[in-house]
Amino acid sequence: MFEVRRLESEDLIQFYKMNTIVYNLRRNYTKDEIKEPDPLDHPADWAWGVFEGKKLLAGMMDSDFLMNFDGNKVKLSGIGGVGTLPEARKDGHIRRIFDQLLPESYEKGFVFSNLSPFSHDFYRKFGYEICCARNDISIPAGNLHDIKSVNGEYVHIFPGDDTSLLEQVHSAYVANVNHGIYKNYWPDNRAWKRFTREDPYSTGTYLYLWKNEKGVAKSYIKYKHIHEDDDNNMSVSDLIFADKEGLYGALGFVSRFSAQFENFKWKMPSFIDPTDFTGNAWSIEMSINPREMTRVVNVKTALEFMRRPDFSGEYVIEVEDENITANTGKCHVEFAPEGTKVSITSREADIKCDIHTLSQLITGYRSLENAMYSRYSGLEVLKKADILKKVFTLRPQHITEYF
Repeated sequence: MFEVRRLESEDLIQFYKMNTIVYNLRRNYTKDEIKEPDPLDHPADWAWGVFEGKKLLAGMMDSDFLMNFDGNKVKLSGIGGVGTLPEARKDGHIRRIFDQLLPESYEKGFVFSNLSPFSHDFYRKFGYEICCARNDISIPAGNLHDIKSVNGEYVHIFPGDDTSLLEQVHSAYVANVNHGIYKNYWPDNRAWKRFTREDPYSTGTYLYLWKNEKGVAKSYIKYKHIHEDDDNNMSVSDLIFADKEGLYGALGFVSRFSAQFENFKWKMPSFIDPTDFTGNAWSIEMSINPREMTRVVNVKTALEFMRRPDFSGEYVIEVEDENITANTGKCHVEFAPEGTKVSITSREADIKCDIHTLSQLITGYRSLENAMYSRYSGLEVLKKADILKKVFTLRPQHITEYF
């Protein structure tokens, strides 16, 4: 008999050991090496596990985030650390967790759930679909020379430093992108303490804040040195900017490293164009990375908060969700400039959608016109196509956390 439940503190060592095996990590678990829990680690009850007796067979982390969605702050469940011990695989343990986790997330007020999959097809079984993409870019650092003229001040941020200006920049950025996650949501400044805890001298990870000539914080950049293909590369994990000025302030910093790094590499959001960064576009190498998957957890709430056209209208959408039965049914959506009202209805549907396609449409990852070319059969537009094309539009995306 298997037991599925949230973890307790004494279960964490088993969870960490499982992740060590699953993700090919290395850690000393001898009694002398096991230390007190790190106060910056996630709480034990954020993790789920499948137990046989007292043995943990499979588990995952279910982090509590607050994300921006069309100008609204909504709860996001961030799934990570998913794994099963080799001897327990193929027994459906991850499904057992999702069968409890997803309905519970609905009841607790989560609106979306997001994860980075090892296999997209595997997580489609639980209603997730590709809803975020990054552009992996590589540009010779010397080719950013046109941006060298940017003035201002670059401030090196160390562990323990004040993070209020970083927070100011970050909040301005995420307020304009769907999936942007607010770092000030967790208590005791825990997210920022985690973000800034790496010592640059021992880890090679550096964090710099940029202020413009007026002393206003506008951007920050976090990077480390990566040696690959005989090149020394500047690998950027975070480049966050409040506005256009902030973007080029951070890029101006990169241009200073042409003697130190051959290439500037960045997993950048897809709503900006790297050909703006250099006059020599031939030097840019770029590949699309459809990294993250999202699913709507609460359809009714997501439809209420979704960006709406600047005119009044209505439509009926029929949704099918095999994992959260409360989402299955028909919603009558009435929208106007001042707000949106969503009610359950028995009226004839104008559009039919499975939870996969709807997750892409609601978040703005795909427009309706684009989704109609999908090889999947989860979308059917029956009526009011002209109105629906103005409802389901592209919007900027960027999942700003890694989990």
